[in-house]
Amino acid sequence: MPDAASTKPRILMFARGYQADFFPELRDDAYEAVYVTLTREEAAQVRATGAEVAACFEADYDAITPAEVPEHYLYTSFMAERFLGRYDHDKRIEILGKEIAFWRGLLDRFEPVAVLNELVAIEISEVLLIESRARDIPYLAGMNCVVEDFFYWLPDPMTISGRTFDLPEPGAEAKAEAAAYFEELRQQDYKPFYVKNLAGRRDLRPLAAGVLKTIQWWWRDRRSRTGAFRYESYLEEYSKRIQTFFASFMRPYDRLEEIGEDKEIVFYPLHQEPEATLNYMSEFMANQAASIENILKCLGPHQVLVVKEHPVDKGALLRPKFRTLRDNYSALRYLPAEVPGRAVLKRCERVVTMTSTVGWEAANLGKSVCVMGEIFYDDLPGIKRVASWKELREAMRTPVAKLPRVDPATAEHFVAAMTEASYRGNPFPYPELYSERNIARVKHAIMDGAGLAKGPST
Repeated sequence: MPDAASTKPRILMFARGYQADFFPELRDDAYEAVYVTLTREEAAQVRATGAEVAACFEADYDAITPAEVPEHYLYTSFMAERFLGRYDHDKRIEILGKEIAFWRGLLDRFEPVAVLNELVAIEISEVLLIESRARDIPYLAGMNCVVEDFFYWLPDPMTISGRTFDLPEPGAEAKAEAAAYFEELRQQDYKPFYVKNLAGRRDLRPLAAGVLKTIQWWWRDRRSRTGAFRYESYLEEYSKRIQTFFASFMRPYDRLEEIGEDKEIVFYPLHQEPEATLNYMSEFMANQAASIENILKCLGPHQVLVVKEHPVDKGALLRPKFRTLRDNYSALRYLPAEVPGRAVLKRCERVVTMTSTVGWEAANLGKSVCVMGEIFYDDLPGIKRVASWKELREAMRTPVAKLPRVDPATAEHFVAAMTEASYRGNPFPYPELYSERNIARVKHAIMDGAGLAKGPST
């Protein structure tokens, strides 16, 4: 039965990570916020702000009676989930059944007018989306617009593909924002906001944190097999920091300037791992080592594949799975994260990517871009969408002059339309996240997405 304790419309907020601190700031007289967390630690964070926690999946786990899991229940594969693979198959079925029961109980109890979460990146969020859709409850998942300090609600929280967009005609203000954005994008020293002010490769602070967190998660994982249930595990992520830190002293990278001018460079920007855009939006190509190997098989005798690390994932290419590839393929070159992406783009005319924003930059610098995943620009005229390795081989063997390119005016109109469809503000970690103005803007976007907004945002 519904919980009738409040007469205000309710918004169920699934607070994960930083959201356990941020979402309580989004309380408003226009609605009642219902806070739900995945982990015990997140529940404690929410309570520390003075807010109540309606439910915590980990804390409630033992008391939940699993629902029957329908055949082919998930939109994605059962194996796309990044955390739960450490449990055996029967336990995985039990967890999924409890996720279904957990969300059904909360949605039926509180009858929210909207759910606030994020792009679907783990199984329990996917279950929340499925159960919300079954009740016609809007699922608000934000995504940054390419124009800084704007964001929008994803039309489909399972993907960031541009094929889901239904963009409006932009007004004068949005066109001005887009023009200013492209003026900055085309500068040689352009950097997206999310790769600025990053720690150095040999900074000891990330290493120290990696050591402590590795020990912590090793102990937590060990206990979760026989004791209290834990959903997440970051053991691999933190142990990777230790591995790559020491490997950086012993393993060399290739040098861009050593690649002869007689070789055609094909650029693949490495994705950070793990990442939702790999696990969910490039599901069948999430194994980047295998994908790199397949890209190599699409190249001609005079082409070289250059793979560059993501700026926030320094040392990733020093891991054994990638080093084995480098040792076995003569047409493969690895560049460190510190090499500017623009330096590589200056040398190449072709880019192959799953969902990288480097592909977007490349397209707007006149390069040929093949996209194999789901990303906001994948439906833009001039982008080559590739559905199979055979298609990619055909594209790699087509003279580059005959491949499609993005028209600058079309791209600018596209960004202007995205800006027109976006809200001012930013619900993701950045310096002004907790500013009074940003909180007011995000709350307005929530109310608008839930059908409660009054008046324009400022």
